[in-house]
Amino acid sequence: MSIREFQIIPEKLTEKSFSNYGDVLGPSGNSIDNKDFLKLGYANMSDKVPEERIGKFDVLDYWGQIANISQEPMRFGFLRPKKRPFEVSWLERHVKGTQTFIPLEGKKSIITVGIANENDNPEALPDLSSVKAFILDGDKGVNLYPGTWHWTPFPINSKCDFIILVRTNVKDDDLNFVDLETRLNTKIKIKN
Repeated sequence: MSIREFQIIPEKLTEKSFSNYGDVLGPSGNSIDNKDFLKLGYANMSDKVPEERIGKFDVLDYWGQIANISQEPMRFGFLRPKKRPFEVSWLERHVKGTQTFIPLEGKKSIITVGIANENDNPEALPDLSSVKAFILDGDKGVNLYPGTWHWTPFPINSKCDFIILVRTNVKDDDLNFVDLETRLNTKIKIKN
């Protein structure tokens, strides 16, 4: 029996389009600056900033609460996805925690994701109708919700590098791979 091909077209990454899969890591909502930190009392233990020097103190805009991560020990990793055909034969998920992808060097890539389902069932299969591909322009990262099905990002050009953040014990107790070709007789092709 031949493998069915399921085709998807990459979409632009926005907070709304990605909301079923995770958070987009980038400026969102209102920012605050150092003057706001002072007004809100965040710098109560710091030296007092004289009014005439506020301009020198006000050196940033900050967007807090862009995503929540797992509340367990986490670790950073460095990921360099290999250049390969835009095909997905496997999906994976981590039901016990989030996974974060932060692109480096502004390189474009494509990430494939599917909505989390049956997180309490280790034999669960992804719902292929929920699988989408998103273009990461290299200026925003993504934080996947627990259980979100995904596959290693695809470099659009020669290479793309990421800092990833996952639970420290992910490899020991929370790495669930599904072979789409064997289990669902399907391969996902990403039109690029």
